[in-house]
Amino acid sequence: MSLLSRLLRRPAAEPVDAALERARLAFDAGDVEAAFTIWHALAHQGVARAQSNLGGLFATGNGVPRDDDEAVRWFRHAAEAGDALAQRNLALMYYEGRGTDGDLSQAARWYGRAAEAGDPEAQNMLSWMACEGVGMERDWLLARRWAEPAAAQGVASAMCRLGQIHHNAWGVARDAAAAARWFETAARLGDAEAQAMLGAAYHLGLGVAADQMMAWRWLTRAQRQGSETAAGFLVRVRQVVSPDEVAEAERRIAAGDGA
Repeated sequence: MSLLSRLLRRPAAEPVDAALERARLAFDAGDVEAAFTIWHALAHQGVARAQSNLGGLFATGNGVPRDDDEAVRWFRHAAEAGDALAQRNLALMYYEGRGTDGDLSQAARWYGRAAEAGDPEAQNMLSWMACEGVGMERDWLLARRWAEPAAAQGVASAMCRLGQIHHNAWGVARDAAAAARWFETAARLGDAEAQAMLGAAYHLGLGVAADQMMAWRWLTRAQRQGSETAAGFLVRVRQVVSPDEVAEAERRIAAGDGA
């Protein structure tokens, strides 16, 4: 008996969780047809997670023709039922103007719903929108409010934003040491902007002791990821860093020592 046949043999009165698990196993095994069939049936029964997953297939064109309108339809059903992933995906559809009118205030609204449910990516996006004034008035306090839980869940760009908030005194007292701590935490996770800002902090002695070897080290890492900020500061650091410091910085980068 084929995997599809076995997965579609749903016992009478099978619990929804069991059916969702069958669909997950099928999807993970690469059998999108089987997953679609199970999710489609559950979605029409009002199961929010199945509706969300079905929307994801239509949004990406995975196993079905891409259909933004159909994706939004299913995301909306699930989002209104409280599914955080669907709320975040519906927000993205508004943000990108796919299957929607591109209303950025609606994007912010749905990111807010997902953020309240604890979704770290939604929290981070809502923080960025508040910071930049996208879909809402610029709001530093809101930006910080949502960056903090996102950072606590390991989102490096949210950590970097908290560093920027403390560095630029956006709604808080300027705190160079706190900014440097956030930049370092995000930099160690690979965030290029945080690496650039940490390198600049070491160059200028802002929140950390001035150290041109460390400045070179972090700025080089950031530049290799395409950071224009890092490229600009490297010009300045190159004038004051010694050949021995450059050699040590490059040795540590090559060694992949995590810093």
